[in-house]
Parts: sequence; C-alpha cells; structure tokens
Amino acid sequence: MNGLFSQLQTFILTGLLGIIAGLIFHYYQLTVRKARLSRYFLYILDIILWIFMLTLVFSVMLLINQGEIRFFILLTLLAGIIVYFRFFSSRFANLVSKGASGTVLIVASLSRLLSPPLVWLKKLLKKIKKNPPPPPEE
Repeated sequence: MNGLFSQLQTFILTGLLGIIAGLIFHYYQLTVRKARLSRYFLYILDIILWIFMLTLVFSVMLLINQGEIRFFILLTLLAGIIVYFRFFSSRFANLVSKGASGTVLIVASLSRLLSPPLVWLKKLLKKIKKNPPPPPEE
C-alpha cells in the first residue's frame, strides 16, 4: 500500500506543478503582449523563460520523487498545464493581467530611470575614445 500511496502522492504533486507551470506560462504570455517587445528581445526572453521552467520543474521533481522522470510524470505535468488553461485561466485572467501590467510598468519605469546615466556614460566613453590622454613623458 505504501508504493501505491507514494505514486498517488507523486501524481497529485506533479499535477499541481503542471498547474503552476500553466500559471507561469499565462503570466509570461500576457506580459509579452502588454510589453510589445522587439523580435530579438522576445527570443532572449523565451530562452530565459525555458531555462527558468526547466530549472523549476527538475528542482521540484527532485523533491517530489528524487528526479525520476517517467512517462506518466510527463503526462501528468502536461495534464496539469491543460487543467490550468481549461479551468483556471479564465478565473485568474484579471489577476494575472494586473500582475503583467504591473511588471511592464515597473520595468518601463526602471528603464526610464537608468537610461540618462547610461546615455551620459556612453557619451563620456566616446569623448575619451576620440581624445585619448597624452602618453606619459619619459
């Protein structure tokens, strides 16, 4: 009975992990839509998202069942994502949309705040490059 309980626990926890993964994908989709990013920046963010998701899934799988990846585990993870998008995404849409809007607002504000010092530094480096200091005399 212990083996059955262990497999049932693994199944349920993996399903919850799939639901969380679905929530993260939903948040990412809305954030990217609201930010209206360039194609190349979007590619970079996609790579960062997949690295984050792989790290998250494999870290949690290490905690759940010592990292054993079996076919039913992958199916359960996929089923959790499908359950999120089928049943929960409409319920969380407003909350996730507000979170995505807040993220875009914060990143845009930080970008505006950091832009002037970076432009000043760039101009300074160009000026130094055009007029290098004289060589020391011997």
